[in-house]
Amino acid sequence: MTKDHTYVSNRSETMVKLRSSYDHVYRYVRKNERALTYDIGYQVYQRNDGSYVYGFEVMRESSDGCFGSGASPLQFEGPRDEAEALARQLIEQQIERLPERFESERFHHRKKTDEGVVTNGWLIRRIYGYWPAFHDAKIQEVSVFHRTLADKPRVDMELSVLHSGQDNSEWEGEGAHCKLTFLFEDVAGDEFSTENGNVPNWIDEIRFSRRDDGRVEVDVDPSSGPSICLHCATVRLLSVKPYASEELA
Repeated sequence: MTKDHTYVSNRSETMVKLRSSYDHVYRYVRKNERALTYDIGYQVYQRNDGSYVYGFEVMRESSDGCFGSGASPLQFEGPRDEAEALARQLIEQQIERLPERFESERFHHRKKTDEGVVTNGWLIRRIYGYWPAFHDAKIQEVSVFHRTLADKPRVDMELSVLHSGQDNSEWEGEGAHCKLTFLFEDVAGDEFSTENGNVPNWIDEIRFSRRDDGRVEVDVDPSSGPSICLHCATVRLLSVKPYASEELA
């Protein structure tokens, strides 16, 4: 593997090992407040018809893992060195356009879902045949309740999502169109407020996990709209109801 020394940092840090060999390898520092470093490998191929294709891999130093990879046609006609410069530019643009949440500690240290923390959660597995990530599910409704129990105030929250089972890797058609309503009791958290409940929101993933203090963490990573990250005493599946697929639009 050769290195493009024009782009490799002169600092003494060891670059993260890429999974493949590339003609060009260099370290890129993102132009934002965190200024995190990304190790990039890329290669430009020229087809018989003269068109170019570039392949690349991006590793982020702080996460010590692959951050992204791919291959794509390069819409360019001209000399190879200019094609390679354009490929570098396109890769760096992808890094600069990453949402800020992808660089957060929360995003890279998220726990795997523990379906056992959801009371009545067995119903979800029975309906879908697996435990969904709720990818592409829609948040239909968020309700916040202020209660007082034994002279102690607390906040409970109900979250209703519409999900079709489309995040199953073996899904080949229409899934079970269901509205699932969860109850979170005694809610707290730095990333929880009524503003986070604006609807509609589209979900990338929901994770439920047990914290060290025994409480349950609920991490709603959005495809669009604000994120929700909270912890609560209990999570309960209140209801599962069918819905018309048009409601998901």
